[in-house]
Amino acid sequence: MKAKFPHPKNIPWDKIKEVRVSSDGSAYSFEFDLQGKKQKMTIAISPGSTSYTLSTDDGNPIINATQKGNEIRVLDFSEKLGLAGAAGKLRKMKPIKKN
Repeated sequence: MKAKFPHPKNIPWDKIKEVRVSSDGSAYSFEFDLQGKKQKMTIAISPGSTSYTLSTDDGNPIINATQKGNEIRVLDFSEKLGLAGAAGKLRKMKPIKKN
């Protein structure tokens, strides 16, 4: 996995002007803009799990990591889907001749 999340030392914590907080019962989300990067970070905490999402400033996710206990799952939304190989194989197929 490529290191797409900013290292905590590289986040300008002293320049964060606003933290948007939301709650839906037992879960809480904290969202803030990353100064100079046109990105935002969301940290969501719920009983038993914590997730971290890096998004573009318009809300499109770049990468998400969810931690439940010792398990961490990462979804990288910026990676291209692996269908190029299958599409290449389809292009190499010869057309079927009609009788």
